[in-house]
Amino acid sequence: MTTHRTLRRPHALTAAWLLCLLFVGRPAHAAWDFVPTATEWQSWPLYCRVQYSWVNAGFEFEYGGSFPNDVVDDWRRTVGDYTFTGMHHWCASIHFLNRARGETAPLMRDFEMRRAWEDAMFSFSRAEPQSPVYPNMAVTVAQIRTEMGKPDEAEAALQRSMHAQPTRPEPYVMLAMIKRKAKQLPDALEVMKQADDVTHGQSAEIQYNLGLINLELGDKDASRANAKKAYGLGYPLPGLKNKLRKIGKWSDADDAEAVAPKPAQDESTPPVTPPAASR
Repeated sequence: MTTHRTLRRPHALTAAWLLCLLFVGRPAHAAWDFVPTATEWQSWPLYCRVQYSWVNAGFEFEYGGSFPNDVVDDWRRTVGDYTFTGMHHWCASIHFLNRARGETAPLMRDFEMRRAWEDAMFSFSRAEPQSPVYPNMAVTVAQIRTEMGKPDEAEAALQRSMHAQPTRPEPYVMLAMIKRKAKQLPDALEVMKQADDVTHGQSAEIQYNLGLINLELGDKDASRANAKKAYGLGYPLPGLKNKLRKIGKWSDADDAEAVAPKPAQDESTPPVTPPAASR
C-alpha cells in the first residue's frame, strides 16, 4: 500500500538568517511538503527539478539547493516569475496522479487523486497564460479530472490553454484522446487534425494517434498513410503497424521504407509531452 510521504520539519530559522533573506530580497517561502522518490526526481523535467531545488533551499530536503542561482534565475525568466514561484504544486501533482493510478486501495487512491487535483489547480489557476509550461499544466489538470470522472471540466481546462496559446499541440492531443475514450471518434479526429495543423504534420506522436483513430473509423488507407509518416518521423511503438499488418495493410517493405532515428529530447525548454497513445 502506498504510504503518504511526511514532511521533515526544518530547524528553526535564526534571526540572522531571516535578516539575510530580507536584505537579499529573495521571496520568502516555506519548505514544500512533497518528497519525491529517486525515480520521481529523475523523471521530472529539468524545470521541475530546478524549481523544487529552489523552493526547498535551506531546508532538510535531499534535493534542496541542488542547482546554482544562475540556473534558477534562467528558468525563472523562461517560465515567468509568477508561474515559477508556485510551480512546485503542479510538479508534485504529476507524481500524485501517477501514485493514484497505481494505488489499489480505494481510500488511498482517492486521497492521492484529490491531492493531485488540488496541487495542479493551485499552480494552473495562478500561472501566466503565456508561460511555456501553461499548456503542460492544462494537460495535467485534464488528465486528473478525466480520472475523476469529470471530462467536461477536463475539456474546459484544455480550452483555456488553446485560447491562450493556440499553436501549442499538447491540449489538442489530450482533448482528442478524451473524445476517443468517450467513443466520439469523429470529434476526436477533428481535434487531432488541429494538432496536426499546428505542428505542420511533423509530429510522430500525432501522426500515430491519427492513424489509430482513422483505423477505428474504418479508413484503412488514411491510417496506413498516417502510420508511414509516424514511423518515418521515428515513432518507436509498433502497435499501429501491427494492427495494419493483421488486415493486410502493412508489409515488410513498409518497415524498410519507414525508418528514421528519433531525435534526443532537449531539456533546455519545456517539452511537448502529449499523452501516451494507446497501443
